[in-house]
This record gives sequence, C-alpha cells and structure tokens, in this order.
Amino acid sequence: MRTKLRDHERRLFETRTHWLSMWKPFLIVLATGIFLCIAYFRMDPGGATPTLRKLSLILFVLGLLYFAYREMYRRRDIWVVTNLRVIDERGIFTLFTKESPLEKINNLSYEQNIIGRMMNYGQIEIQTAAEDGATIYTLITNPKRLKEEIAMARDAYSKELLQSSLGHTISQA
Repeated sequence: MRTKLRDHERRLFETRTHWLSMWKPFLIVLATGIFLCIAYFRMDPGGATPTLRKLSLILFVLGLLYFAYREMYRRRDIWVVTNLRVIDERGIFTLFTKESPLEKINNLSYEQNIIGRMMNYGQIEIQTAAEDGATIYTLITNPKRLKEEIAMARDAYSKELLQSSLGHTISQA
C-alpha cells in the first residue's frame, strides 16, 4: 500500500481484485500462443513464411506484456480497512486513491451470485455522506469479510468517539 497511514492508524483488513479479472488477458495470451505454435510448427512442407512467424512472435510478446501489465494492476488494486477509514487504491504509473472516513459511511451491502460464492468474489456497495453517494466495487475477493470488517471498524470508531466525548464532558463538569 502506497498511502501513508496517519498517527495511531492501523491496518485491519486488506483485499484486492479477484484473479478472475484476468480472464481476458489470459485468453489473449492463449490465442497468441496458439497462433505462435501454428506459425512455427506447421506440418505442411511449405511451412509458414518468415513474416508470419515474426508477426506471431510479436503478437505473443505483446500478449505477454499485456498480461503482465494487467496482473501488476490487479495486485495494486486494493481496498484497505483501517481503524479510521476505508482506502481504495489503484494504479501502476499513476496513483488513484479514494478514502471514505468511517464516520461518513452510512450503509454497506455486498452481493455474490452463486458462482461468486463458490469462488469467493462479489461486489460491495459503500454509501457515504459524500456528494457522489454510493460507490460500487466489483470483482472483489472476499466481499462479505470486507463488509464485516468495515462495519466492525465503523462501530468501534463510533464507540471510541462516544467514549471520548463522554470523557471530555465528564472532565469538564
């Protein structure tokens, strides 16, 4: 995580985009790999032309580079729950960060279809008091646990605020 934590802030839970988000890059590598094999190991006597072989090799390398880029992006697309906020962070060359303070989170919901329950992915919706309203994150690994961790952190934060305000009120009296 590239976002610096504040004083007295600690990380409670971290999750990222599910590996199923890599199905398109995988299919591209598979298709270009098949094309490469056909171009280099064709069985007819004439074989493939050198231009076709070079093209297949270039396409395969580009497919691998695309796969590597998407995997690096997936590994940097994270959601972190701390005792003060929820941080959504993504990007390789540029960094996008969205923070939702726990006290601003109004509602949480998650959804998993039957395949999502079997493979442990789904989507989560976080409604905040901000102008944009709800934020929906899709293809998240372990969305139920993410929702539960945010809810527990929000409740603990509210309890801590209440205790500190009561303590402050009592000390003033």
